[in-house]
Amino acid sequence: MNGRFRLTVWDPRLIVSQIVAVVSSFYFTYGFLLLATSFAVGGDLGLRNVFNYETVNLRDRQGFVDVFCYIINAALGSVILCLIVKRTKLCLDFTATTYAFHLLFCWIYSGTFPSTFTWWIFTLIGITIMCVSGEFLCLKYEMEDIPLLGARVSL
Repeated sequence: MNGRFRLTVWDPRLIVSQIVAVVSSFYFTYGFLLLATSFAVGGDLGLRNVFNYETVNLRDRQGFVDVFCYIINAALGSVILCLIVKRTKLCLDFTATTYAFHLLFCWIYSGTFPSTFTWWIFTLIGITIMCVSGEFLCLKYEMEDIPLLGARVSL
């Protein structure tokens, strides 16, 4: 034993499967939020709401709904990080990877690189919320007591 509590072992299959799980969960929750709000508000719903960067705006009602879902999805993404990744120091990596995939998918879907100021601002806000909240939740998880088998608890 070399005195290290938690050794990190290079496991590419685990990392790739975690990336796939986080990105898939990110889009599942985002789609669910858009679906729920479109029923509640009566807006239009389509694939463009997820991948077209021009829908994230503050000019119309549907834009406000998309921005609301975008921010709430970032908060839910932090819970996803805590459930899937469970490591504080990996939250920034997985958040950046998730939003890098989102940038790539938006770029491919729209055919042009995202250029609206609001999309970039709300993407940076989403990254910040997802990363910082995810780190907080994972830190709470990592700081829990480790139960020992057969240990007696004295009060």
